[in-house]
Amino acid sequence: MASLSTTSSVSAQEAASGDGFELIQVRGIRGSMARAMDVKRESGGVVDAISAEDIGKFPDTNVAESLQRITGVSVDRSGGEGQLITVRGFGPEFNTVLVNGRQIASENNSRAFSFDTIASELVRSLDVHKTSTATMQSGGIGATINIETAKPFNIDGFKVAGSIKGVYDENSEEATPQVSGLISNTFNDETFGVLLAVSHQERETRLNQAQMDGWLENVGVPNPVTRDGTPWEGTIFSPRNYDHKVTFEDRTRTNANLVFQYAASDDVVVTADFLYSDFDVRTDATSYGHWFTAPNIQGVGDDGSLFDGNGNRRSAIVDENGTVVDLYQEIGLATDMHSKKFDRLTETSDIGLNIAWNVNDNLKLDFDLHHSSAEREANNGGENQLSLIGYSNRVRFQVDNSILPLATMFASPNGNIFSGQQEIDVQAGGQPLTVADPNNPGFVMYNPLIGGATGAAGVGDHLDEANSRAHVMLRRGWAVEDDVTQFRLDGEWDEGQDTGLVKAKFGLQYSTEEKSLTRWDNETGVHCLYCGYPDAPVVPADMQYVFDAGNDFLSGVSGSGRMPTQWLAHNGEAMFAYLEQVSGQSFDAVQKDNSFDVEESIISAYLELDFVGDLAKRPIYITAGMRLESTDVDVSGTQAVLESLTVLDATELNQNYGTPATISESSSYDAVLPNVAIKWDFTDDLIIRAAASRSLTRPTLESMSPAVVITTTRQGGDLRSFSGNPALQPFTSDNFDLSAEWYYDDASYASAGYFRKEVSNFIVNGQSALTFDAPGGGLVQDPSSGSDAVFTNTLPSNGENASVDGLELAWQHTFDSGFGFIANATFADSNAELDPTDTTQIFALTGLSDSMNLVGFYEQGPFQVRLAWNWRDEFVQSLTQVQGNGPTIVEDYQQLDMSGSYDITDNITLFFEGINLTEEYVHKRGRFDNHLLLVEDSGRRFALGVRGNF
Repeated sequence: MASLSTTSSVSAQEAASGDGFELIQVRGIRGSMARAMDVKRESGGVVDAISAEDIGKFPDTNVAESLQRITGVSVDRSGGEGQLITVRGFGPEFNTVLVNGRQIASENNSRAFSFDTIASELVRSLDVHKTSTATMQSGGIGATINIETAKPFNIDGFKVAGSIKGVYDENSEEATPQVSGLISNTFNDETFGVLLAVSHQERETRLNQAQMDGWLENVGVPNPVTRDGTPWEGTIFSPRNYDHKVTFEDRTRTNANLVFQYAASDDVVVTADFLYSDFDVRTDATSYGHWFTAPNIQGVGDDGSLFDGNGNRRSAIVDENGTVVDLYQEIGLATDMHSKKFDRLTETSDIGLNIAWNVNDNLKLDFDLHHSSAEREANNGGENQLSLIGYSNRVRFQVDNSILPLATMFASPNGNIFSGQQEIDVQAGGQPLTVADPNNPGFVMYNPLIGGATGAAGVGDHLDEANSRAHVMLRRGWAVEDDVTQFRLDGEWDEGQDTGLVKAKFGLQYSTEEKSLTRWDNETGVHCLYCGYPDAPVVPADMQYVFDAGNDFLSGVSGSGRMPTQWLAHNGEAMFAYLEQVSGQSFDAVQKDNSFDVEESIISAYLELDFVGDLAKRPIYITAGMRLESTDVDVSGTQAVLESLTVLDATELNQNYGTPATISESSSYDAVLPNVAIKWDFTDDLIIRAAASRSLTRPTLESMSPAVVITTTRQGGDLRSFSGNPALQPFTSDNFDLSAEWYYDDASYASAGYFRKEVSNFIVNGQSALTFDAPGGGLVQDPSSGSDAVFTNTLPSNGENASVDGLELAWQHTFDSGFGFIANATFADSNAELDPTDTTQIFALTGLSDSMNLVGFYEQGPFQVRLAWNWRDEFVQSLTQVQGNGPTIVEDYQQLDMSGSYDITDNITLFFEGINLTEEYVHKRGRFDNHLLLVEDSGRRFALGVRGNF
């Protein structure tokens, strides 16, 4: 049970060694709340804690889901599970995550740690350090989170615990197993201990989605007008695409933790441990959608006509914000049926050795050495794989007050009009809505929900297997390898007195991290062998099938009733094999130039002093310290220079590169990080805290890439690229905290805290024009316009400052009747919030939002039941979109979870869990409410299982 607090527990290093910890076997929700509250109360700074209710029984099914119960902590979800966290408005890359006091390598492109890689059954406790101390590793402007796993010396003698449960996913209608077990024992008069914990989880999920990759700004929409026909002269936002998608995921997580401990003497304890995680998400997505090319967009009147009363073709219609809300397109449009993969195949490990030595009554030394590695496979481009079949036809796209837009197809009943391209044929039985083109009365607009002769009853002619053709075929992705090696020496001198200087902590740390990001993609141009929907090859009928998303597909989202719920689907891998056979060319992904490697070396030294005195005859505790760090960064990679652009199809240009060259850059910087924390026992039950510190977060590793990566080459001048900046400096933050905590019962308290962060050196993405020299002289040309190819290049740089103010409130209460509750809220504000109407704004704080939690429980005798509600307000997730120019904003989200258990015996417990009981969906948008980016319904999940503890 998330026991909420605002505390600073013992340092992460102390937690890692287990020094000073005694396992108190108090079982159940109330016991975990009391233990976590004690951590909060006794700590010197601001720290929140969560404690396992018992060995192998963490309060939530996912570590991130437990963290979101803490004041100021919010989560980002993947596949319905918590994955990344935001603390006090600072996103995943601003938070340092340690396991047993050590930095663990990350399979992410950035510095962010994915909490879904570690099973909650392996976790003993979580400490969220919201204020900095000199003893802790730097990097967390938001917070430092320490995940502690169990050790044999923390467990008294022989212990066996385990659980088995079945998880039912309501969307996929699949049940899958999850098992975990722990065995621990001590031998030889408890001088030697061994612990092994293993967890294996499988989950089959289905995600119902509607998505758009982005909204393009000013990409050449001709002569837009408002709804009343007035010419529009402002910024124009046009859609990139619109898809309906179902993603099936097979999630398999295997974790293991092996620990050996040896007490060489009464004063020396040696701990060797190995942590392993294999987490694979294998996906199979099918979708149906439309692709828009701005220069060919035209408008459609309310009567369906493409022309005004004078026979002039209508212009695209925009709303008061400049958003295209009604358009028609007939050339360069793709209506495609997609087979997609977004596989995430990861492996993480950490091996370490720790020696804790009580040198004498005053001095303690702690030596710690560990190496951690993580990798994510590119999987032959399966990390981002796309196989398309479809048609070249016409569509009307409309945006109204519903969340989901409306896309209605046009087609010709007289056969193809594009030479060498395929389009949908509306045959007898397909019901037109209106005549669409007065100059071509054969063209009709039809509703894909209405049946036609070539489709199944009740659906439309978008199910015409005979007329679909091959289109784009992509295998692409990034392979990630991350290696972290650290050596740490920590010391503590205890004066053995109750007042004055009572402790001095000091230490040294050497840390290296090397992260390699390798780009994989098809050979240049191969993906577009069939971009024009050629008449041949014909897609074999047995490679296609009709996919039925179900009548309840996204039924809770406004606008869903008018979208098709059936579409053609195909086996992507079979399609790749078929086209390779037909073309005689390989579509396999190959390692591309523009890959890079970042190596970071950090030397740290710290000194921290603890003082105890009296203020107004009440105890006061002061901790003051300083951490010094020196960082060296070496970045290397390869750069292949663009030599020319050639036409691939009606929308895309091919990129032709020259010989790659090796590039390298280096930089260095020093940091001084002071801290002071004051804890005053105003009464026996009321504690006043104040803390001030300076902290830093280093630049994200991918932002330091020395290479230019071209991302978009579209006809009509939509040319985009990005490059990194190896000279980036870290963010720095000056932090202040003030809080009051009232502990009025064994497991009950109330607290209120104010925090402020002044952050400098934020990285912003500026844009500038970029051209490339052609081999024969002059500049690389854009063949679609006959002019110089001018790319809009995105380049990160330091420069922006921001402040964040916040208020954290928490109340935890237990009743003698067995009932209890936890309630908390966080309210945060910043001077760097996004103004959606300002398209020139290049910086805003991401992740900032208010949040609330309410947890109610009943625990009496053998019964336990808990109901947990979490809410997070709207927030800016990113200042970029997949292929758009604007921000990504996540609308407010709430989730209701439930769990309960019954103790059959003292050792056997039957339990159940219910996740997302009200079936909430995630909704992401762009600048304005009608800029849909994603709606995702992950559905409800239920679990039933049994847990043993002996």
